[in-house]
Amino acid sequence: MKYQEMLAFASFLNKSQGNDTEAWKKAMQSVNQLLEVMGPYQLRDGKGEYRPITPQAYQQMDELFNQAVTSVNAFVKEEASGVEDEVRHQLMKNFNKEFLAKSYIEYKNVKPDANGNLHDAMENFRYQNVELSGADLQRVGGNLSSRVQLHIDLDGKKTRGVFTKRSSYDPHGQQKAILDEMKAKYGKFASFWEAMDNPEFLRNGIFGNDTALFMNCQTNTVYDSNPQERSRALYDYYDSVRMGNYPQLAQEFANYRDDPDFFNALFDYSLKAEKLSTSLTVNQLLLDLKPGENVDGRNSAMSSVANLLGVSDLIAKSKQIAVKMPSGEFQTGTFMEFVESKDITNVDSIDEMRILGLDAYEDKDVKVQLANLQVLDYVCGNVDRHSGNILYKFDPQTHKLTSIKGIDNDASFTKHRLTNAQSLSQLPSIQRMRVIDQTMAEKLLTIDEGMLTATLHGYGLSDAEIGAAYDRLHNLQEAIRKAPTFDPEKGLEPYDPRNAEQSITIVKTEDWDKLSLEDLKAGNNNFAKLVGVQDMLTTESMVTDAMKREAESSKRTLTSMLKPENSASLLQNAQSHKPRFGVSQRYKNVLDAMAAYQNAPSPDDPLHSEDHVKWQRLADLQEAVNAYKQEKIGLGHLRPDGSPTQEMKGKALSRIEDVDRIGKFATSLLAERQHAIHAEEDLRDAERKQAELDAFKALPANEQQIILEQKKAHEALLNQDLSVRIQNSLAAEENPFEESAEMDLPEENLSMDAMEAN
Repeated sequence: MKYQEMLAFASFLNKSQGNDTEAWKKAMQSVNQLLEVMGPYQLRDGKGEYRPITPQAYQQMDELFNQAVTSVNAFVKEEASGVEDEVRHQLMKNFNKEFLAKSYIEYKNVKPDANGNLHDAMENFRYQNVELSGADLQRVGGNLSSRVQLHIDLDGKKTRGVFTKRSSYDPHGQQKAILDEMKAKYGKFASFWEAMDNPEFLRNGIFGNDTALFMNCQTNTVYDSNPQERSRALYDYYDSVRMGNYPQLAQEFANYRDDPDFFNALFDYSLKAEKLSTSLTVNQLLLDLKPGENVDGRNSAMSSVANLLGVSDLIAKSKQIAVKMPSGEFQTGTFMEFVESKDITNVDSIDEMRILGLDAYEDKDVKVQLANLQVLDYVCGNVDRHSGNILYKFDPQTHKLTSIKGIDNDASFTKHRLTNAQSLSQLPSIQRMRVIDQTMAEKLLTIDEGMLTATLHGYGLSDAEIGAAYDRLHNLQEAIRKAPTFDPEKGLEPYDPRNAEQSITIVKTEDWDKLSLEDLKAGNNNFAKLVGVQDMLTTESMVTDAMKREAESSKRTLTSMLKPENSASLLQNAQSHKPRFGVSQRYKNVLDAMAAYQNAPSPDDPLHSEDHVKWQRLADLQEAVNAYKQEKIGLGHLRPDGSPTQEMKGKALSRIEDVDRIGKFATSLLAERQHAIHAEEDLRDAERKQAELDAFKALPANEQQIILEQKKAHEALLNQDLSVRIQNSLAAEENPFEESAEMDLPEENLSMDAMEAN
C-alpha cells in the first residue's frame, strides 16, 4: 500500500471543485477518518519502526474501511450535474480504483498480529517467505523442481501441499522438449526430428494430435505383420498433422515410412503430442495466452477472488510463496494445499461411489456449493472445470455426498469476453448456470471494478485478463438485477438452449432442497457434471484405452531403442572424433563400453529381464560415461554442472558432446524401461481392479454395505495410527511425513494424483 500517495490524492480530492452533496461530504469524511486512523500504522516512528496493531485497533480500522468503501461507491453512483461534478466523479473513481480498493483488499487479507506490523502485512500479503525444514531440504536435494510436495509453515500452521515453481507460458519450449526426448530415444531418425523442429509446424501441427496415431492397441499385431495397414495408419497421421505443408518434413517422412521402427517412434511421439495438444488447446485457444505470460500465479489469484466472494473454502487454497534455499536465494512459485476428499480419477474398485444412486448426491449444501463454484469459475474465467477437477467428500455413516471442492485452478482468467448465452469449453454461460444462491447474488452486487482489480493485482495477470474478469462480473451483476426469485409453487422454468433471453434464477437458502439435480442440469454446468460423475462411476470400465496405448507404446519404444541400429550413429560419431594419438583412457573406455553394449544381443522380453547381458552392458556404459565426465571436471574442461568451458573447441569439444549424447541415451533408455514396467503394471492393476469391481457389484446390497463398512474401519485405523505418529513426531520436533507416510494414508484421501494429473 502506498499510504503517502493515497494521502496526497485524498488531499487533492478535498480541494476539488463541485457540488458538495451529502454523498460527497459523507464520502470525504469517511476517507479522511480512515486515513487519520491508518497513519500511525503506515508511517515509521522516530526510531524508524512501524507501530504494531492491536486487535481493537484492527477492528476499528475494519469498520472505517467498510464505511469508506460504501460511501465512496455511493457517491460514484450519484448523478453528476455539470462539468466540475463530472471531473470530481472521475477523480473519485480513480482514487477508488488505484488506492482505496487496493488498500481495502490488502487489509482484508491480513490478520492482526501484535508482534508484526500492518504496513508490512499489507504490502506482502500476496507472498509469504518460507524456510524448508531440514528433512524437506534433504528430500528435494536443495533444489525445487517444477512440482514438488512440501510440508511447510503457512499462515501460522503446518500445511501439506504441492509447490509449483514460477513459470511462464512456453509452448515452443514444451514441444522442443518432446523432440529432444525423441532424438535421445531414436537417433536413427535424427534428420526427421530436426525437420519437425519447425516453428510453424510446431505451432499448427500439434493440434492434429487430438487422436493418437493408433487408437486400438489390441490389434497392433496387424501393423507388425501387414505393411499396407501400417502405411495407411502412418499416412492418416501424416494428413492429420499436415506434414505435407512442409517440404523438408514430408521428404524425411518419405525416407523412413517403410521402417517398422519409424511407426513405433511416431506412435511414441503422437501420444506425447496428444497430451501436450490438450494443454496447448486450453492455454492457447481458450485462455488466449501469449508466450512469456504468467502461468502459475492464476491459482493464487483465484483463491483471492474466492476470499473476496466469501467462499474461500470452496477451492483448494493457493498462495504465492518464496522458499529460502540453503544458498540463501529464494525460489518463488505457488503452493496449493492438499485436500482430503475423493478424486474420481483415482477411485478404488471397492468404493461407495461405484454403487451409489443419484439420490446420494442430492444434498442441499452441495447444490449451493456447485452453484457458487460455477459463479467463481465464471468471474475468474476458469475454462477447465471438468468433473476431475472437483473433489468429493462423503459422510462415512450415511454414504451421502456432503461437500465438494475445486482443485487445479490454473486454467483461469481467459481474455475472452462472453455474452450471457456464451459458454467456453468447461465454463458454462450465465444461461446454463440456471440458478444462483441469494447470498452470493447479494455479495456480487457489492463488488465494484476497483475491488476486483485490486484483488487481482500482483499475480502477474495482464490488463486484458483483469478487464475480461470485470466484464464477466458485470454480466453477472446485470443478470442478477433482472433475475426472478425461485418460486417453489411454480417450479424452475425448463432449460431452453434456443432461448437466448433465458437467464438465471435466484434461489433462497431455504428453497434449495426443493430443486433436484435433474431440475438444475443444463449443458456443461456443474449440476450436469455431478450427474455425469454418478453415471460414469457406476458404469465405466477401469481398463481404459489410454492405459492400453501407454503400455503398448512404451513396450514398442523400448524394443526399438534396444536395437543396435538405433544407437549406431552415437558410436560412429564418437569413433570419428577419436584422436590418432594420445587418446584419453577414459574416452577409450566409453568407446569400448558403447561397442560392448551395441554388440550384446537384445533380450526377448525387455520388460522382464533385469539380469540380461544387455542391461549389464548398459550399466557398464553409464559407469564409463560418469568416469569420463569426472575426469573432465577435474581437468577444468567441464563445469560441475556438466557443461563445457569456453576453452574447449574443435574435436575436443566434439568428444565431450559425443559422450554427453551417449550418456543421455543410456539415461533415457533406463527411464523408458521403468516407464514401460510401470505402464504394464498399471494395466494389470486396472484389470485386477475391474475383476474385483465386477465381483463386488454382483453381491447383494447388504453384503456390499458390510464390505464398505469393513473398508471404512480399516481406513480409520490407518488414520488413527498416523495421527499418533504425527503427535509423537511433533513432540520430538520431527517431520511426521518423512518416513513413508504416503503408504499409510488411505488412497482416496490423497488428492495430489488428481492435482498433478489434470
